[in-house]
Amino acid sequence: MPAATVTIASGATWQEVAADRQTYRDATINAVMPLLPPVTDVPLNTIPIAKKILTTSELQITESTVEQLIPKLADGSLSAVEVANAFLRRAGLAQKLVYARILLIASRC
Repeated sequence: MPAATVTIASGATWQEVAADRQTYRDATINAVMPLLPPVTDVPLNTIPIAKKILTTSELQITESTVEQLIPKLADGSLSAVEVANAFLRRAGLAQKLVYARILLIASRC
């Protein structure tokens, strides 16, 4: 992904900078495979959403401690790519949930 080219220093408004960063965020989240589904209806308690969207393996990885992951990485039962992708998908989902919540709140104003 390219570095930010839309900046206040280049003459852009804060709204243009924000829109550019949101586009960049969305593109990086969409680069994580498999794609995360769109999130629209966000309840106050978002914890169950991860269990609906992430795989069992991704949940096990992202809910593990470092002490639990290291031996699995060392013996090859998990790869670094699997672990990184699981955390990237969970982080991407969190970003989508936060943004969906912000849009919901903004629509009520």
